[in-house]
Amino acid sequence: MTGHFRMSQDPDLLSPDHQGMDMPDTMIARTATAASAGFGAKPTLRVGLVAYNWEADTSLALWNLVTYARRTPAIADRVTFIEHCAATPKSLMDEEAQLFFLLKWQETHNFDVVGFSCYIWNIKFVLRAAKAIKELWPQTVVIFGGQQIRGSYVPFVFDRERCADICVCNEAEVTFRDLLNSFLDGSPKLSTVGGIAYMAPDGNTDDFLIFDGSGRVPAGTAYHETAEAALIEDINDIPSPYLGGIELPHGGAFLYEASRGCPYRCSFCIWGESKGVREYEMERVEAELHNILSHHPSHIMFCDGTFNMRKERAARILEILVEHLRDGRVQPFSLLLELKLEIIDDNLARVMDELVRLNPLVTFEFGLQSASQEAAKLMRRPFTEDRFRRAWNRLSDKLKSSAIIDCIYGLPGDGIPQFMQTVDFCYSLSPHRIQAFRLSILPGSEFERQAQEHEIRYMREPNHMVYETKWLNLDQMAWVETFGFAVADLYHFHGTTIKCLLAMKDQLGVDGFSDLIRRFVDWAGRDRILGSIYAGNRPEGRWRAIDLSKPFEQFIQTRLLPDAGITDPSLRDRLHDLFRYEVTMGRVAVGGLAETPLPALSAGGGAGELAIRVELMHSRFDIPGFIMGAHGRGDIDIMDMDETDSYVAFTQKAGHQGVLVPISYRISGRMAGLIEAARRDTAAGAGLAPVLSKLVKIGIVAEATGS
Repeated sequence: MTGHFRMSQDPDLLSPDHQGMDMPDTMIARTATAASAGFGAKPTLRVGLVAYNWEADTSLALWNLVTYARRTPAIADRVTFIEHCAATPKSLMDEEAQLFFLLKWQETHNFDVVGFSCYIWNIKFVLRAAKAIKELWPQTVVIFGGQQIRGSYVPFVFDRERCADICVCNEAEVTFRDLLNSFLDGSPKLSTVGGIAYMAPDGNTDDFLIFDGSGRVPAGTAYHETAEAALIEDINDIPSPYLGGIELPHGGAFLYEASRGCPYRCSFCIWGESKGVREYEMERVEAELHNILSHHPSHIMFCDGTFNMRKERAARILEILVEHLRDGRVQPFSLLLELKLEIIDDNLARVMDELVRLNPLVTFEFGLQSASQEAAKLMRRPFTEDRFRRAWNRLSDKLKSSAIIDCIYGLPGDGIPQFMQTVDFCYSLSPHRIQAFRLSILPGSEFERQAQEHEIRYMREPNHMVYETKWLNLDQMAWVETFGFAVADLYHFHGTTIKCLLAMKDQLGVDGFSDLIRRFVDWAGRDRILGSIYAGNRPEGRWRAIDLSKPFEQFIQTRLLPDAGITDPSLRDRLHDLFRYEVTMGRVAVGGLAETPLPALSAGGGAGELAIRVELMHSRFDIPGFIMGAHGRGDIDIMDMDETDSYVAFTQKAGHQGVLVPISYRISGRMAGLIEAARRDTAAGAGLAPVLSKLVKIGIVAEATGS
């Protein structure tokens, strides 16, 4: 490849004060095309690959790139790959720490190329990291790939961000291999590498601009895209990273795909934009899962577009997990699967039910999105309420209690009444959680192409959320977003209280779930509700981004009940204690528990010092019995709560990435007294010795974290 410097700036890309001026000497020393920097004739390459995934600290995408590229002898012999995989920073402090780690990583390894796997949830941090690398090491070639790098966002990266030298669009294994070959030997020529975009000098699309960190683009350089990349016909040609291609971490969090693509083409999604559905051979899937499970994962997330597209195959894959859990080869681990509810048959439902019974950390996620016919038609996702409900009723109560139903507000075809209708339909099914998301216009999606037709106005920068549509103006979108936050938080953390209130709906003058939440939102106001958003996007923020417990109880006690003329102190006391129970469960889930060391007790076997890790609650009502009796039911009568003393111990189990799973137990008054005594006087912990093994098993007593 050949190339050249450009001494002058592009007038269209400069401020008026700088148009027509030559670059200063410092810029001349930094700015280069690939050819002038020596790319295209590199004897060896050092390549750093970076992935920040929401749910995992490993990256299947990067592993696939590396194992596929190493099939080429020249790459295997002359390219050194080092990957850095981590969870996406969830707070400003985490972001700062991760940025400096990444810069030190680059300084230590002096990579020629740094590639980032880009998604909607990590792109803002990736942009910051890429710009920092460019400012410190301007001749390092930065490559972007991943699902975010599609559609209109690709030219946006070059026009606005100017920190990626090459963008890889769509599936990347073949493209990345060809790029490395081009860097090493100049063959294939850059212009013939499919599925990439870059800034090319005029008349030479086989060269590309290496951005220098200044954000300037030399004159005579233009944006260029190559033809679409050829996709891999048989994805089994990708050597398995799980079967010797990569050293797997013990106790790691894994992303896994048994198939690639999706048979559906929902307008808001990009899964169906690729070459149909391609499956890995079942023999390979079984071997890979056996090896992953032998490394005792903390978390597995299946990334298949529609995991249960083929029901028998899906059942067999889950059977592998069941077999390992059943015979104790692996302990329960966090597991997330997204399935299409309507195509679950009895056999698959049976396997799913056993999986949940053996592993309480399993979550099944079902996408409803909208229950309105107009929205369903426009997003090309047919919906029939009866069919969805029949499929839901095929699931056991245990399975339903591990299920999430997703819905989207801001969809074309949906205004406020339609979204409230969707929420009420979700509520009628009594899932474990209801999640509500504002529509994002993903790059490369059908809705991106239809934005003008549906009068969609949205953020051009990530996370591409919708501001307005033909069905919702700006004020309505602001209201429905507040409503959606309240639906998700209150349903999950105060579901039993809500069931009690809706049993009194005629007395309260409330039409149903969505009407109750609407009244609360109108009473509290947007600023008060969204003002409770937690600082920092912690992992548990997926299901508690806000904390509405205090304002919701105030609404009930000072507005809802008084307006209905309800003054019965016994009813109010029951509601208050039930609310206190739910608040404690939420606090344990989000904030964890303090611990009190018990030096008088030994963990045995040199395991270390023990500590009490529990929060106690005393009520004159039998709250545990009431909640157990209400499980799986719809509206429940708060006056069914017996007036009987109860003691509740709250503890938790640690899930993936620090997400805490709250657990409560009914305990005796004597046991509560022993625990309180041990907290006041560590020597009193000896009184717990007769039941120590049981307390350790249920998590009330655990190894001290400081030991």
